[in-house]
Amino acid sequence: ICIDIVTCSFGMTKIITLAPSTAVINNSLFDIEVTENVSGSYEDNWKVVKANQMIPHWPRYIKEGVMCVRYLGRMLSASCFSIKDIHRTLLRMDDIERPALHVEVTATDYDGFKINFSDYKPGDAPLLIVNSLLNQPISFCQKEDVHTQVLPPQYYVYYTWNDPLKPQELILSTNIDNLTIKLNPVCGVINKESENPIYYAIFHDGPQTVLIFSSETQIIEAVSNTSSISESMDSYIQIGLRCLGISIINDINHEDLLYISLNPTKDMWTETRNFNVQPVEHKLNHSIEEYYKKYQENSNEQQTDQKYQIDKNRYVQFDGDVAEISDEEGNSVHVKRDTLDGFWTGLGFSTSNQAIHLRINNLQIDNQLPITLFPT
Repeated sequence: ICIDIVTCSFGMTKIITLAPSTAVINNSLFDIEVTENVSGSYEDNWKVVKANQMIPHWPRYIKEGVMCVRYLGRMLSASCFSIKDIHRTLLRMDDIERPALHVEVTATDYDGFKINFSDYKPGDAPLLIVNSLLNQPISFCQKEDVHTQVLPPQYYVYYTWNDPLKPQELILSTNIDNLTIKLNPVCGVINKESENPIYYAIFHDGPQTVLIFSSETQIIEAVSNTSSISESMDSYIQIGLRCLGISIINDINHEDLLYISLNPTKDMWTETRNFNVQPVEHKLNHSIEEYYKKYQENSNEQQTDQKYQIDKNRYVQFDGDVAEISDEEGNSVHVKRDTLDGFWTGLGFSTSNQAIHLRINNLQIDNQLPITLFPT
């Protein structure tokens, strides 16, 4: 049994929710039956789950962790899948009108496992295989499975695993070469030594994973963005606010509700890299700050050109609020004692790439109501 304890909005009452460790949810339009699979055979204890119904389920064979499902009234065969880990897949069903059923296994710390069945929708198939070759068919099958399919040239097919319990890898075959691939974004080539090599790419098109074969590298580069990975971002925009205060007021009662403030950081040592101001790592910042205090003491005695040893190989020398860190090999970098803005954002972009960097420092929210349990 799963137990969830939360505090209600008043802050004084606890809400305790008891739920089964595993729940089966049928969001499809058809009634189904589920049971556990033990040593390759179905249990006789089939449970009916009607459309849009949820039932509790207490697995008796947790070590195996295999569940079987079939449409209500279909006694010949069922599809099996694992309920021990979080995943989703499309099950092959023994029904001409309803050939596939989507299942998703989720788990959280407070309400256990949920096994959710739903009807097929675009993007549910594990793989869309596209053969854009002009005269070369592609043969493929699931690893450790004997059912081989052939995809003719200029055809595509939505594919799901014949057996979700077997390795979810695909074995590709051509007239010359064989290849085993996983469904991770990747590019490659088949028949590399032949006169007509076959290029392939795996990429995500929205929720759908796509495997495409082509004889043209331009197509592979276009779908996988391999040509733009190393493209540098030559345009950069920065916006910084030193400090910001926002007061939220109830205009009807004319009373303050909240005050939100963004404030700059304390003084720290920062380094500028590609127009981006970054603080140095904590240990180095502490060491520089200690020697900076000594530098200020010595500056009163007109000793301002002294070098201080940070560690075995690095030294620091100060010039006002600027410090030069150097090593025995002649490498050096300049850092500055400064405060970071309360709010800072940077946008870098090029023709095909974008990057956004957001930083918020010292966020504080004050409750302005006169009577409250948590004033700040």
